[in-house]
Amino acid sequence: MTRIKQGPWTRIRPLQRDELDPYTQAGMMTGELTWGGNPNNLCKVMAYTPRLLQTEVEYCNTFIFDPRTLRGDVQEAGFNDRFIKELVISRTSLVNRARYSVTHHSVIGISLFADAGRRDEAVPKYLHLHEHEKHPEAYTERERVVLDYTAKVTRDAHLVTDQEFQELRRVLTEHNLKNDQLKDLTTEQMSRHVDAQIVELTWLIGHFCLLNRWFTVLQVPDESPQDEWNFAAVYEEVVPEQIRRRNDQILAGGF
Repeated sequence: MTRIKQGPWTRIRPLQRDELDPYTQAGMMTGELTWGGNPNNLCKVMAYTPRLLQTEVEYCNTFIFDPRTLRGDVQEAGFNDRFIKELVISRTSLVNRARYSVTHHSVIGISLFADAGRRDEAVPKYLHLHEHEKHPEAYTERERVVLDYTAKVTRDAHLVTDQEFQELRRVLTEHNLKNDQLKDLTTEQMSRHVDAQIVELTWLIGHFCLLNRWFTVLQVPDESPQDEWNFAAVYEEVVPEQIRRRNDQILAGGF
């Protein structure tokens, strides 16, 4: 089993599976299998608090990864699509300069777009994401308005005005009316669905503010050749060099 020593790259040493009791090992394996299928330092550091590790995967999936999920006629999850969620996650993490989130969700986001045949669209979106408002040509109206909201909530939620909130509602409603699954909702049903979308997006922003701070202050390191999984090689392969260079500048406080 890999033995990672605590050093200048981390304040809390990632635990290894053989250092854990079987129940906590199962929680770590669930996290690994659910989030990419690879051992990761998020789970290895979270393992110091076993109950948190055991509950985090299911909890996070409800507002990050779960698709549109129904219980009978009641929608329970997946109110916003994964593409907008990944842009929100990366925008939040860039504001907070959180290395682990910035690097990992650069890979996740660009891979998501690429798998949908949209890689050429993803590159300018992620390259300009730290200052999205200066590059409106790279984003749809919905993306621009949601990212404006994301940046303000991340920096100071008091900055969001009633007018901006209503603009967010308008744009989400107009987007929904183009969706075959939503366009026939009554006015009341559409209003409630938009409320659900905003609640989900805002929770996503808030949760990543929490995770960003946790990653940063504990200095949770990216997985390297020292680990069972060499994330650094995947990052270099998937994320274009200009985006990696921009990420490094932001993380070093260069913007």
